[in-house]
Amino acid sequence: MKGIGVLAAECLITILIVCAGLSGKQILFISGTRSAAITLGAIGFAMCMIMPTIGKFISTAPAHPLTLIGYILGTIALFATITQILKWSIPIIHNPKIALFTIAACIIIKAVIGRLAPFLSK
Repeated sequence: MKGIGVLAAECLITILIVCAGLSGKQILFISGTRSAAITLGAIGFAMCMIMPTIGKFISTAPAHPLTLIGYILGTIALFATITQILKWSIPIIHNPKIALFTIAACIIIKAVIGRLAPFLSK
């Protein structure tokens, strides 16, 4: 599996932001679970654009099941982030803690899927 360092960095950043959000202390601009969810969503989308993740699948096999899973996870993370930004009252993800964990899980799963791209291209 190539890019294990990138995977470790993505997971570490995600875990640190989740811990900062759950700590209840002001850490930089993260003052609670809602701000941590918004921050994690923004950083997650930046990581998805910059780091070699699901984009490898999109260019290699746009209809592959792993690519479709990446699309779905990205949509879920986007929806959870927008729900927190706009304070929508969506049944499950309106709770900032659940949204934070949802976004974190989507980021980590997409990071792992992104590392499987070399197996797809062979």
